[in-house]
Amino acid sequence: MTRKEINLLNMLKSVVQFYTENPQLLIGKPALEAAVNRLKSLIAEVEALEQAQAKTSKTETALKGETKTALINAALKVLAGLSAHAAATNNTALKMNADFTERDLDKMRDNALITKSQSFYELALPFAPELGTWHVTQADIDALNTNSAAFKAKDPAITNIKDRSAEATAAIKAKLDEAYDFTKDSIDAMMLPYKMTDPTAYGQYQKVRQIVHIAATHSKAKPSEDSKTVK
Repeated sequence: MTRKEINLLNMLKSVVQFYTENPQLLIGKPALEAAVNRLKSLIAEVEALEQAQAKTSKTETALKGETKTALINAALKVLAGLSAHAAATNNTALKMNADFTERDLDKMRDNALITKSQSFYELALPFAPELGTWHVTQADIDALNTNSAAFKAKDPAITNIKDRSAEATAAIKAKLDEAYDFTKDSIDAMMLPYKMTDPTAYGQYQKVRQIVHIAATHSKAKPSEDSKTVK
């Protein structure tokens, strides 16, 4: 959820809390009580969508992270062997081609990492017999291809997860808009009589109906710069 959506959701929760603390306002007014219950249901639906979205995001991160780590580890093992062989044989060209750190690989875009891993595979193949001395086997070299393919195969799954996350984002926005419009059109209207009969309660209601715009804060941020209240 965006900060704007979080602020809106907090306002809607404040409306529900207002009636929890002032149940006398609902006595003899079944339509108002039903409207408040409807708002509670809409809030619950928003929170359920938010939880599903958060779970989806974690799944995407884990799915991508596991396969990427395996590919990078496979590359690092082969590169270490190539670097050792280059040093032992004074092969400057090989040393330069194998000069990649874990940070270098981790910073690469997905497609670039896959392409580079394939080049490492082709670079290592001619030296396979010699690399055994440096504890790099043919299976280790082949693992570059295996892990590249596995990483690439995750793309459709990750794309599908991202699509579901985008759908959840749109659903959250739509449900929040529905809840806000419902509050404005139904609950606000049914509270109008209290403006004359119980101005104190009406004033309190108007206060909770304000959306407090709280920005994302940092440890050194000043409260007066991070928040403001508007209707």
